[in-house]
Amino acid sequence: MKKITTLPFFLVLMLFAAFDTAANLLIYPVRVSFDDTERTAELSLTNTSQTTNTYRLSWRENIALPDGGYEVVKKEDAGGLPLASPMLRFAPRQVTLKPGERQTIKVALRRPRDLAAGEYRSHLLFKALPNPKDEERKKAGTSMQINMTVSFAVPVSVQQGNYDSTVALEETTLAYYPDKESGSVSVRMSRQGLHSSSGDISAFWTPDGGKEKLIAKRADFNFWAELDEVNTQLVWAKADFEPQDGQLRIVYEGVRDFQDKVYIDETVRFKKSDIDVISQ
Repeated sequence: MKKITTLPFFLVLMLFAAFDTAANLLIYPVRVSFDDTERTAELSLTNTSQTTNTYRLSWRENIALPDGGYEVVKKEDAGGLPLASPMLRFAPRQVTLKPGERQTIKVALRRPRDLAAGEYRSHLLFKALPNPKDEERKKAGTSMQINMTVSFAVPVSVQQGNYDSTVALEETTLAYYPDKESGSVSVRMSRQGLHSSSGDISAFWTPDGGKEKLIAKRADFNFWAELDEVNTQLVWAKADFEPQDGQLRIVYEGVRDFQDKVYIDETVRFKKSDIDVISQ
C-alpha cells in the first residue's frame, strides 16, 4: 500500500498564498523588443491583489529550450552568449505597489557603435520580496518560514541589422479525446535567420464539405534565435469537432512589434485515420 503524506492545513494555505501572489502582478507587455530605431521602452506593472506587494528588479540570463521553457545561465557561464543586459538600463530598481496601483518601468538602450548584426537578449526579473508583516510574525515565532521565491521574467531583446527570420512548418499532429470533448494540436517548426519570431499560432479545421473554424491556438509564442527547431502544443478552443477527413491550416503570425509578419500559413491534409482518437 502506498503511503500518502498530507500537508498541514495551515501550510497548504501558505502555499496557496504564495501562488496567489504570483497571479496578482499584471505585466504588460510580456516581451520587449528593440529594433534598429528604438532607444527606449516601457513596461506597465499593476497590482491586482488585495495586499501591498514589493518587487525587486534585476537581470537574469536564460537559454530557451526546444520543448518550451528556459534554462537559467549562471553568471560565470554567460560570457559567450549574445546578452542584452550590458547595453540596457532600467528604473526604478524596486517598486512597492498598493492594491490596484500601477507603476511604469522605463528601459533605456545604449547600443554600441560596433554591435554585430544579430539578436541580443536578457530577461528582466521581478522578484517578490517578503511582506514585512510576515517577517515580524516569523521573528515572533508565530509563523513557519517557507523558502519559496515568487518571480516573473520578461524577455528584453535587441535586434541589430535588417530583420531576418524565416520559419517553416515541419510537422503537425491532431488528437481528439471524445470523453472530454477536447483535443490537441501539436506543431514542430524550424527557423533560419539572425532574429527570433513572435506571434500567435492558430489551427483552423475544415472538414470535407464544411466551413473553416478555429480549433486551437497558442498566443504570444516566441521562437528564439538560439533555437533551430521547436515543438509546442496549442490550446484547444472548445470547438465542436468530429474526427473525419479534412484540412488543418496552421497560421503563425506576428503580434505587436511583429504584427506585419506572417511566418507560416500552411494547410495539411488529414484523413480520419490520421487523427489520434484517445479514450481515457
